[in-house]
Amino acid sequence: MEQNANALPKVTLGQYKGLDFTRRVRPVSEKAVELEASNLTRTHAPFVPVELPAARGMRVTLDFEGFLGGVPIPDSRMENVTVVLGTGQLMPAAENAVYGHKAGEDFRFDFTYPAEFRVPELSGKTAQFAIALHTVEQKQTVPLDDAFAGTLGFDSVDALKESIREKKRRSHEANADRIAGAALLDMAGANLTAELNGAVLDQNAERDMNALRDRLRRSKMTMELYCKAGQTTPDEVRAAFRRDAERKMRSILAVRAIAEAEQITVSNAEVDAEYARLAKLHDTPEPEIRKVLSRDAVASAVTTQKVQRFLIEHANITSVVEGE
Repeated sequence: MEQNANALPKVTLGQYKGLDFTRRVRPVSEKAVELEASNLTRTHAPFVPVELPAARGMRVTLDFEGFLGGVPIPDSRMENVTVVLGTGQLMPAAENAVYGHKAGEDFRFDFTYPAEFRVPELSGKTAQFAIALHTVEQKQTVPLDDAFAGTLGFDSVDALKESIREKKRRSHEANADRIAGAALLDMAGANLTAELNGAVLDQNAERDMNALRDRLRRSKMTMELYCKAGQTTPDEVRAAFRRDAERKMRSILAVRAIAEAEQITVSNAEVDAEYARLAKLHDTPEPEIRKVLSRDAVASAVTTQKVQRFLIEHANITSVVEGE
């Protein structure tokens, strides 16, 4: 929300403990367990040599060297390079040249460098590249049996499936908690009393309207057609954005007020742990995450998580498994 923290209104909390909520947990189906177990046999299938032409998904080992006017290009030679075709490990021109060739074949292809290549002497030049294809390998399907389970560290297929089942159960439980925490926070926000800045809410609603117009424009769609498809009007869309802006502001105020009332704090260690979690989740170096997210932003997110957990722990929760 685009409102300065110093301008946040005074808040009087309403009910935020003892809120009633039905927490719905998605069941783990045996079909999903079987599918993931089957996928593991493909993911961990070994590559074996084949005499087939190279194709997407196969693994190849090759030598690679570029020539310009018959003279080797400095630093262009690579030997015994192993790549899986279709994963972007080779430049597209080289990968396209490999397709259709078998192990043991030597071949060449031409490549024209961009007009403004990073190496000036190669800019706009057409080079010839030689490839010696040593091996072509294809994944060999393995059966889902106890032997396969053993390669993954399990005593049996049943133990492997139970591990998958438990992992999915924890995931479904965590997702149910996220939904419950967000819903309870919305309820607490709706119950508080505060004089919200209407001008700020209008600004945020208009910002969201402009963002929607931009998305529609990029999709070659008009607001009129969008509203017709949704059986609504621009004014109703704007009003919905304003309600959402108010809900978000009330949630922000609720987090601050509940954290203060219940002395919920966030330590430096918890902020650092969240940076580490985000880096692992997004497979991105932690320093890059820290460049994008300030400590205040991360601390605020962790505070919200802790307040939501508090609300869950102090709510009247009825948990049901969907479909039962």
